[in-house]
Amino acid sequence: MPRYSHQRPELTAEDVERIVAESPDYNHGGLGANRPPFYEGLAGQAFTIRYDEGRILEYRFEDVHTLFWREPGGETWHEEYYEALTPDKDVVFFLHIIRGSKPQAARMVVVSTDTGRVTTFFVKIGNQYSAREVDREICFGYVDRGTPPAGEPHCLTEDLVGKSIIWSYTDDFVIQHIYASKWYSAFVDFYSPIGGMMLDSPCNYVKINDHVYIYSWIEIEGAGIQGFALMNLHEMHDVGCFFGINGAGKFECYTFGATGEYVGQLTNLNIPNDVRADWPWPPVRATEEEKR
Repeated sequence: MPRYSHQRPELTAEDVERIVAESPDYNHGGLGANRPPFYEGLAGQAFTIRYDEGRILEYRFEDVHTLFWREPGGETWHEEYYEALTPDKDVVFFLHIIRGSKPQAARMVVVSTDTGRVTTFFVKIGNQYSAREVDREICFGYVDRGTPPAGEPHCLTEDLVGKSIIWSYTDDFVIQHIYASKWYSAFVDFYSPIGGMMLDSPCNYVKINDHVYIYSWIEIEGAGIQGFALMNLHEMHDVGCFFGINGAGKFECYTFGATGEYVGQLTNLNIPNDVRADWPWPPVRATEEEKR
């Protein structure tokens, strides 16, 4: 797929490492106007997450913004700053970077507090196309409570395909997200200096429960950052974060909130699967013989 490098300067892995090192306050800036208060309910908690593919992580939350994590058997607990938000009484989301990781990595963790089900985006800066584009692995699991997890597991979904919502992050930053297909989405920036600019992005949708969904996208036509939105479609608000190197060449890793307005059902763009796309992104490109 094309990369629009004329819209952004390409970076080397060394450039990215330098930019991250020069941006210690990764949690500052961004879109805070419609972000709800930080969730305080994790403070004092500790739990173990077991993922379907076998990975295990232990978390301990010291206070509202300090957590410790380790892999089982590890002697060292790693201390990180985190931010937690909730879109729904039964769902909590927290974000933290992995300090000192090269390439720079972070985790976006969504926990259903009623069932213990978990979705985690393991993300890092740099992929096979570009040192500045974000790569991610989507993993499902559960909080180990000593008994089998309850309820339906989180899962990739097509429920949102064909829909469109206008999200207001601030008074002067309003975006229409168009969930056009199960592989791509588009968004329109109503306040773009060139007037209603539309950009396409590879994306993923994850169903958390009957009204809470993750929508995540990589801005390949822009700076290559990842957007991550956890949407409550009953109350029409979301919380989420951006992660990556922005168009100004700065490291972004911050949370946001937005209010939404549903604007109807659009035509589903049934794009032929000529890139053998499966989730998560990026797909493996099909050969000409396999396309026949």
